[in-house]
Amino acid sequence: MRSENTAQRTTITQVAQRAGVTIGTVSHVINGTAPISKETTERVYAAIKELNYIPNVMAKSLRSKKNYTVGLMIPNLNNSFHSKVTSVFVDKAYEDGYSVQILGYEYSLERERRELKRLESNHIGIVVIFNGHGDDEEIKGFLKKGISVVLADRSTEIPGVPFVKYDNRKVMKDIVAMFREKGYRRIGFFSEPIHLTNLEDRYQGYKEALEAYGYSFDEKNVFIKSNLCLDNLRNGYLYMKEILNTHKREDIPDGWIASSDLLGIGMMRAITECGYRIPGDFGVVGFDNTEISGYVNPRLTTVNQEQTLLGEKLWEMVKKISMKQGKVENVSLEQQLVVRESC
Repeated sequence: MRSENTAQRTTITQVAQRAGVTIGTVSHVINGTAPISKETTERVYAAIKELNYIPNVMAKSLRSKKNYTVGLMIPNLNNSFHSKVTSVFVDKAYEDGYSVQILGYEYSLERERRELKRLESNHIGIVVIFNGHGDDEEIKGFLKKGISVVLADRSTEIPGVPFVKYDNRKVMKDIVAMFREKGYRRIGFFSEPIHLTNLEDRYQGYKEALEAYGYSFDEKNVFIKSNLCLDNLRNGYLYMKEILNTHKREDIPDGWIASSDLLGIGMMRAITECGYRIPGDFGVVGFDNTEISGYVNPRLTTVNQEQTLLGEKLWEMVKKISMKQGKVENVSLEQQLVVRESC
């Protein structure tokens, strides 16, 4: 006897009938295996949504001998930046008939390794790792077993592992040039540990930009703390308050580069609570251009990272690897400084 859920499951035949097309057309639209007109494609997706059709990914993989399941490793599921990129990536995967398994590892190498083993046991075809570090052996192990790996917001020199990253060095020159133009005397770097390649690039870009614009680099202007990678608002606030309570104003930077918007916003709260002005006494620049950065007071100057574009480029790379469409090139995305009121 068939279960109630099985009996009610929508079939590809029903989708085809609702859209007024053939089963083959629905398959081509889902899998991207043939050029279909925009009008027909929209009808098919409308029918899929209306009928709540869920493709049987496992059955499709067996028929085509291609794996349609992708693993996505996210460092922090609560981070709005990662959530936006993930949303775009999953939407694109769904449109092309793929299934995505999302796992969070909370910036823990031990947890990342455990979750990677779980993905391997689930017979994943391609794994996308967002950030991460210290996992080179696991990545090489995946490659030996025929599992492709793509890196997001991170670079690597491991052969056969493509990545999509932001150009974190170039934008640092724009930030320091702005601080210079506005008359800031010392520029500080406020960040979680820089073992992630994107943060290491920002740090190196920071030092290069200081030299380019006549500032001297001093490690006393670098404030790094391990707990800033999680609970960013609260920990950024607490650490900045600690800095202000243990240093004289003239002994610390007056211009600050935070490694994320949430850290920057936490810093601004601490600064104003301690009786200082933003701008005036201190200036703050964040990273990510998250939605909240434009609504705090003062509005946060930040670096715009096109999260939608990152999600799209990641999916394009994954799909090209899955469809075996030739050599995959690494992608470096530009960033733009968005000047607002916080400096």
